[in-house]
Amino acid sequence: MESSLSVVAVNGSPHTGAGNTALMLAMIGDSLNRLGLRQDVIHLADHVVEYCVGCGFCMENGKCWVPDDHAAILDRLLAADAVILASPVYFFHVTAQMKTFLDRSLALGHKPRPTWKPGIAVSVSAGSGETHVADYLAGMLRVYGAFPVGHLTALATVPGGFIGKDAVEARAADLASDLARAISEKRRYPATDMDLRYYQFMSALVRENRNSVMKNDFDHWEKLGLDQGFETYIQQKREATGTHDPDVRNAWMKELMADYSRKRSIREIHKSKPASDGSTHAKTCRELLQTMPSVLDRSAAKGLNATYEFQVSGEEVFIAHLKIEHGACTYAEGSADNPGVVIKTPASVWLAISRGELDGQTAFMKGKFTAEGDLRLLFKMKTLFR
Repeated sequence: MESSLSVVAVNGSPHTGAGNTALMLAMIGDSLNRLGLRQDVIHLADHVVEYCVGCGFCMENGKCWVPDDHAAILDRLLAADAVILASPVYFFHVTAQMKTFLDRSLALGHKPRPTWKPGIAVSVSAGSGETHVADYLAGMLRVYGAFPVGHLTALATVPGGFIGKDAVEARAADLASDLARAISEKRRYPATDMDLRYYQFMSALVRENRNSVMKNDFDHWEKLGLDQGFETYIQQKREATGTHDPDVRNAWMKELMADYSRKRSIREIHKSKPASDGSTHAKTCRELLQTMPSVLDRSAAKGLNATYEFQVSGEEVFIAHLKIEHGACTYAEGSADNPGVVIKTPASVWLAISRGELDGQTAFMKGKFTAEGDLRLLFKMKTLFR
């Protein structure tokens, strides 16, 4: 690998080279050196980067007017072969130094770069927020034309006091190896939903404001041809490796339906037989619910429109619902739309209630099953079904 290749890391810690963020960057840097890559670390605390004032000048003219160190740092990031963004967690987010630097990069925020170079997001906390900050920094890599090959996170309260230091060092070495390979092979990772959402939102925003504050941004999109679609932006093509044959699909659907009918016939055969008293006792909770429409007391159900959803667990696991309207009851598999009451019960409990072995109200009060919604409908079931 060429020694001229470089990785530029931006460290947002105010502790410069003495904090845990710097130590984590050193772990990555040592591994990169062994792989023939040079890591250049920019400590933001050593530079003058003023606050963004939100004037919008950069969107209109393509760059910020403030004469400080930000532009030079930006040039180094854009020229690098890979980018690392690193920040400890300060009050559940990046440091003020890092946030100021990122805010001042707004000139690139609406202008996707034509490069897809690898990057890493690095964050450390005393025990809360480092994964959130790393995710945020990974998303911000896009601003500088990079994509994340991974995150390096750690827990530590004092300099060098990492929890599982060996694991942190091993992770740093793995990420350095992934970064080096991505550079040498010009490797790309698959496009993600984050890429798609960014493209959809930003392309619409730029188009809507192309004649005002985002004219410079719109010119950038047109110049790179990014307005031609998501595939142009991501520089990855949609592969059509097969053809849709409607005859094949229709044959598959026909067989699927026939198979379902065969299985249903088998279930019908195994339905419970009449007991000695002439009644029918279901052997499963599903069979019980399927037979409940046939024992509906129409006079008790007069004027009632209600849906009961059953979420059955235990020996059987399924969801079904009973719908009562116009004095009739129907059974259907699956969840219901806007059920009046949702009953969550083990199969054995509901079977015991149906056989009179367990009082329904007592079982509910003892928590043997639960119900959510209109409990009046639950208690009405005793009079609805004979």
